[in-house]
Amino acid sequence: MKKNLITVIILALCVVNLILNVMLVFVCMPSAKKTNNLISEIASVLNLELESNDGQPTVELKNIATYNVEAQVVNLKDDGSGDKHYVQMGMTLELDKSSKEYDDLNAVLTDAQGAVFDEARNVVQNYTYAEVDDQETQEKIKKQILDALQKKYGTQCIYRLSFSKFTIQ
Repeated sequence: MKKNLITVIILALCVVNLILNVMLVFVCMPSAKKTNNLISEIASVLNLELESNDGQPTVELKNIATYNVEAQVVNLKDDGSGDKHYVQMGMTLELDKSSKEYDDLNAVLTDAQGAVFDEARNVVQNYTYAEVDDQETQEKIKKQILDALQKKYGTQCIYRLSFSKFTIQ
């Protein structure tokens, strides 16, 4: 008799467990879906992408080559304060070794450090001290320099530019 009673209690507990699990699924899943939809809507309003590479091309690690441009001083645009402002900047260009133009471009860049820096100087001289001090403007400057270099050398082999040194005074 005790065995039958224990079996009935275990069966009743299993049924209660099953009922609670079903209730859990039907109660929690809709709220989880609503939360997921809310996060997706907020992200779309803020124009965020969850898996974004900022529109930059991706290059395999083994195909990356760098070209460094030594730091030099550039005069900044006069802001009307009467003070002269400068920026000391050095750059690193990232090149795609798998590109067809890589060998030719690498040979040209070896002897053209002054020409590369001159393109950068032409861009940076159009900004004032206050503008250059802003991080967003620095990113804009990088993009403009990269575009100018890609246009000058007629290649997309140069795919990223970073500042190895950027000191404003």
